Amino acid sequence: MRPAVVAILCRKWDIFFLTLHAIAGFPEALIFSNMNFVFPGFLFALLAVAIPVVIHLFHFRRYKKVFFSNVSFLKQLSDESKKQSRLKHLLVLASRILAVVFLVMAFARPYIPVEDTFINLEGNAVSVYIDNSFSMEALAQRGSLLQEAREKARQIAGMYQPADQFQLLTNDFEGRHQRFVTREEFTAMLGQVEVSPAFRTVGGVMTRQGSLLRETPLESKRAYLISDFQKSNTLFDDMETDTLVSTIFIPLSAQQTDNLFIDSCWFESPIHLYGQTKTLFVRIVNDSDRSLTGQPVRLFVDDVQRTIASYDVGPRAAAEVSLSWTINTTGLQHGRIEIVDFPVTFDDRMYFSYWVNDEIPVLAVNEGSPGPFLNALFGTDSIFRFEQMPAFSIDYSRFPGFNLIILNGLNTISAGLAFELQNFLEQGGTLLVFPGSAIDYSSYADFLAGIGADPYVRADTTQTRVGMLNDLHPVYTGVFENIPENIDLPQVTKHYVIARQLTSVSQNLMQLQSGAPFLTAQPVNNGQLFLSAVPLNSDFSNFPRHALFVPTLVNIALQSQPFQNLYHVLGQNHQLSVKGVQGRGEAILSLRGMGMEIIPEQRRTGNRWQLFFHDQIREAGNYVLYAGDMPVKGLSFNYDRRESELGAHSPAELSNALSDAGIGNVSLLDTGGADFELALQEMRVGRQLWRHFLMLALLFLLVEVALLRFW
Repeated sequence: MRPAVVAILCRKWDIFFLTLHAIAGFPEALIFSNMNFVFPGFLFALLAVAIPVVIHLFHFRRYKKVFFSNVSFLKQLSDESKKQSRLKHLLVLASRILAVVFLVMAFARPYIPVEDTFINLEGNAVSVYIDNSFSMEALAQRGSLLQEAREKARQIAGMYQPADQFQLLTNDFEGRHQRFVTREEFTAMLGQVEVSPAFRTVGGVMTRQGSLLRETPLESKRAYLISDFQKSNTLFDDMETDTLVSTIFIPLSAQQTDNLFIDSCWFESPIHLYGQTKTLFVRIVNDSDRSLTGQPVRLFVDDVQRTIASYDVGPRAAAEVSLSWTINTTGLQHGRIEIVDFPVTFDDRMYFSYWVNDEIPVLAVNEGSPGPFLNALFGTDSIFRFEQMPAFSIDYSRFPGFNLIILNGLNTISAGLAFELQNFLEQGGTLLVFPGSAIDYSSYADFLAGIGADPYVRADTTQTRVGMLNDLHPVYTGVFENIPENIDLPQVTKHYVIARQLTSVSQNLMQLQSGAPFLTAQPVNNGQLFLSAVPLNSDFSNFPRHALFVPTLVNIALQSQPFQNLYHVLGQNHQLSVKGVQGRGEAILSLRGMGMEIIPEQRRTGNRWQLFFHDQIREAGNYVLYAGDMPVKGLSFNYDRRESELGAHSPAELSNALSDAGIGNVSLLDTGGADFELALQEMRVGRQLWRHFLMLALLFLLVEVALLRFW
């Protein structure tokens, strides 16, 4: 068909609708006046309108003679029959004409074109993000949300040309997903998308898509985000839009968003000793609108069930459950907690690890002969492995083998000792300092300044007593049920004044009546420093014979055990620090567990290792860190619980939030359960109208049948 003829036909069609709007006030006429046709050649079939017109004009009915006995009303009856017959024939003719017109229009595939089509015949760059987080395991109308997302991505690719460039992006940000491929390769990659523990915000995804699309020379750039748009990862303040990239949000809705999950766990006390009764607290969250009663929670240690408990939790609430058991083995302990929930199950288990020591190594460095107080306290208790060294003969190489080092009565701290003690603190050790009776202020000042601690400045011979006990400090946790107002505290004959620096972070465990520190605690590098204002000498105070002496020093020793996180969270790329690895030479550290072995990036500084896993661990579970073939430490990893809250933005909320945040160049495609592929076609070429015209054609055919049958 000649283009000029098609243009004339379309133009006449526009004039028809504009006239209809002007005369009859038909509101849709202005919209339809912009209508185009996919197959305008079918409009020649409008000549078929002549067929019902010819039939109407040349249709002659033979009349049958009827004899009447009385002809007085014959003329009136004849007039009435003629008018009804004429009206009926006109209505039938109009129905036939309109049925033919609308049927022809339906075959011509009319549509209202979009203002700015995004399909460029010269090539398109398309980036499609599929949210493959754990929340996409939730059930949709056709399988899981992830299955629905893969199918929608396949339909998006089918809308473009095979030679266009496509880029697939998931939460994993894998290297193979950072390049553009053909449509065939893109479709093949969709089948490999699986659920991942990685967590990404929508803003982070949009930033990555924008940077990748900017690298392509094609001018037509479009990004699609297919996700359930959870409230936990859809933050509108971190979204950055690119004016050259048009972004479309495609929200998916789960049939059910209820979830029950283990949020966290923690020990009542960080001290783990053989024969000790341990209590583990578990926080369980009910993210649903129904109450749950009598739900079981199980605790396993080294794959052996140790205890079980039940709990009740209300709607949209959390419950804390305590699980107690007795430690009957030493060394590395692997534990896990389990609950029962469906269909989202990734957060129904929580793994944790801890180490049980059979003894705590303590070293005392004495100025002269060993004093009686430390040996009486630590030397007779099987929990502690207590050793003593004279100040003039110290084996520095053994320092890393102790958790607590006590300086007992040293008057001078040599430069070598100061250096080794600083390294000991950097490796996470605990240092307790009881000064000598006549200290060298200069050597102590150099040492304490080197580690950023408050120095001794002078001796004070004023008789006083301890006026305040900091019972809130962890050293005194569980020591007192209640503290009476007239509690007996240590008496002090003389003491060293500890000068508090402006940048000091120390805390007073005990404080003199004058407000001066008596015993302080402060973190130093990775370790802990405790500084006493008096030596273990009866000439200075009665503290070594006081009732507070034993719980104070015992708790300092117990809490000197290296702190270890119960677990780590996958996807947060923690830098893990490991102390005291005993390996042969340049031993390589490896992580083993869950049927796999990983060699992480590792950096060694003295006796401490820094480990970087870089998302190498993909599965939650308990793992063991090896130095060569020797187990060193237990590490546990759990999935990120931010994915456990399945609450998502509705399409209306998304649209309003985007509008309120002033985020431009982002549109929302919500089919509301309609055909997604049809919605894509409408976005591509405009609103398809052939179904409407086909329904109108059928309607007027039914009108014709009704007129002929019932009139």
